[in-house]
Amino acid sequence: MKTIRNILLAVMVLAAVPALAQPLKIGVVDGGRVEGESELTKRAIEQLKKEFAPREQQLQDLQKQGLDLKAEVERDGDKMKPADRAVKEKRLVALSQQFEQMQRSYAEDMEFRQREVRLRIVGEITAVINSIAEAEKFDLILQQAIYASGQIDLTDRVIQEMAKRAAATPR
Repeated sequence: MKTIRNILLAVMVLAAVPALAQPLKIGVVDGGRVEGESELTKRAIEQLKKEFAPREQQLQDLQKQGLDLKAEVERDGDKMKPADRAVKEKRLVALSQQFEQMQRSYAEDMEFRQREVRLRIVGEITAVINSIAEAEKFDLILQQAIYASGQIDLTDRVIQEMAKRAAATPR
């Protein structure tokens, strides 16, 4: 009984040796570069600009109104009746408060949408990396490295795959 157990143990050890002798397949991806150069990111930036353009225009119009009113008060304030000047100054304060409130709201909404889009992009990048890893049987793919030779750098391949996926999806 003891000899059978020893033989089985020896067979298991010998069976594991070839698996240990196989080299590891390792890859590296520069996630920041993929995120910055991918077509998906470019589309997302374009979409955010379109989405927020009307609000940005409103802010610019409101700022122009405030600057014009301020210039008028500074230029003609001495010639105005005190009541007219007070009304314009009050309007200037209201415009300033409205502008600040709209600017804060714009910044918060833009930041929220940017985070939301970035999470979607990072998820897509991860999915592409996983598909390459599974298809080519990588043992390990790192996302950041101090140094990586061109042989194991998968960044360009990930960017190309992202471009293919972006081309397959309608704008």
